[in-house]
Amino acid sequence: MCGRLNMSLDPADLADELRLDVVSYDYAPRFNVPPGSFVPIVVERLDEDGQLHRRLETASWGLVPAWAKDPKIGFKAFNARSETVLEKPMFRQAIRRRRCALPIAGYYEWENTADGKQPWMMTAAGEDPLFMAGLFEFWKQPDAAWLVSTTILTMESAGHLGDVHHRMPVFLGRDQISDWIDPGVLTNDVPDLLAATLDRVDPASVTRHKVGKAVGNVRNDSPELAEPVA
Repeated sequence: MCGRLNMSLDPADLADELRLDVVSYDYAPRFNVPPGSFVPIVVERLDEDGQLHRRLETASWGLVPAWAKDPKIGFKAFNARSETVLEKPMFRQAIRRRRCALPIAGYYEWENTADGKQPWMMTAAGEDPLFMAGLFEFWKQPDAAWLVSTTILTMESAGHLGDVHHRMPVFLGRDQISDWIDPGVLTNDVPDLLAATLDRVDPASVTRHKVGKAVGNVRNDSPELAEPVA
């Protein structure tokens, strides 16, 4: 699973590389981001004139489908299992029509050890951010405003990441983002797109280091949380 993010990078710095037409995400550095928080997503949407634009938008982390009675349902849907995402009512419309990428500095995961749970910080094995495959949805709020929400796709852990936890996010290479977020992919082609995306996930593209247990408290939010410990 993926249940805590490090959002210490400004994704707007990637505007040129990601060919962003619109940046609507207000960045503030955060180092311990739980579900229910607002996170950046990269999407492609048509405007009123039918022109396709790539956008960096803000979304609440925890998917709220259009048919939901209460947005609190999103707290149960901050991850979507890739094995069942095509069939589950919570996600099956979003996977076919509303896919996104989440650019993040890293994420935290907890390993069960004899001395208790040991947190790890996972980052890209290089200077690039991590890109995670996600889904997004729109939910009409009582005041008629629209809530944009998102979830992170997960899969069974592979490689060294399996030593920490049995689940991991579905990582996207930079060259995969366009295909994943393309709203023009036909519904019948989505299963093939998902399978091809999963096949290319490379756990070696992610590195990790142990961090202090202070990250376990969501009230803590400082750069020191991501620093390695012995």
